[in-house]
Amino acid sequence: MKLYRGTLEKPIVFPESVIITAENLNSINFDKVIYCEISPMGAMGNEGGILIYVLSDEDNLITYETNASTDQRSYDAVLERIDQNDDLFINYSGSFGNYVYIKKNARLEIDKKYTCFWYHSQNTKLRIDSSVQGVFLSVVADMTDQNPNKDHE
Repeated sequence: MKLYRGTLEKPIVFPESVIITAENLNSINFDKVIYCEISPMGAMGNEGGILIYVLSDEDNLITYETNASTDQRSYDAVLERIDQNDDLFINYSGSFGNYVYIKKNARLEIDKKYTCFWYHSQNTKLRIDSSVQGVFLSVVADMTDQNPNKDHE
């Protein structure tokens, strides 16, 4: 059994959440994006949503979010930025119309008990939650299919 809160004698730090706007979109450094989830209109779960986890420093994540139903312009602008930077990511199916991009060479631990990923920084583990459980399970299945010989935890 793995204990995350006690492992490094630090509490788990949950990320700050920021709504993406035209004013802050360019501040997102796509070289530091660890996990990005796109749910177009019509997708199951976080319909019309984009969720981005960005490493703000070595021990903290910030989530950036937008939704097409509340801000179509920002949603479209974020999609364009993701397309411009797609070479930084491995694309996974989130199923039911959802797409997930995970930074190449990012070491994510799969935690099926808590249905989340853990990103290992130098000093701690940072929790990454998919928008819904179904996306998480689909990504885990796709990861396993793409890397059948890799030991997934």
